[in-house]
Amino acid sequence: MTGPGMSLAEAREHVRRILDQLEAVRCHLLGIQLSLPEPTAERVRLADVADELDAVTELRTTIACILDDDLRPALADLRGLLPGGGTHDVRPEDL
Repeated sequence: MTGPGMSLAEAREHVRRILDQLEAVRCHLLGIQLSLPEPTAERVRLADVADELDAVTELRTTIACILDDDLRPALADLRGLLPGGGTHDVRPEDL
């Protein structure tokens, strides 16, 4: 896939493809996050489901942190390396 004789144009094309893959991962994670139920105060009071809700909350929170703290900045940084900011018209708030 890559080699020592890669040109800048080839490297940029690889980065563009990786950006597409990372964007797909971002969309999948966002879909998972949005599909999980949000805990409500009423559910939290039920002791027999508290452990499951805690696991759901942990998963939702972890996905949110990864999207906001890791994936969003990585996508922005990589796009910034490409001429014109990459191949997609993406607004910062869409990241």
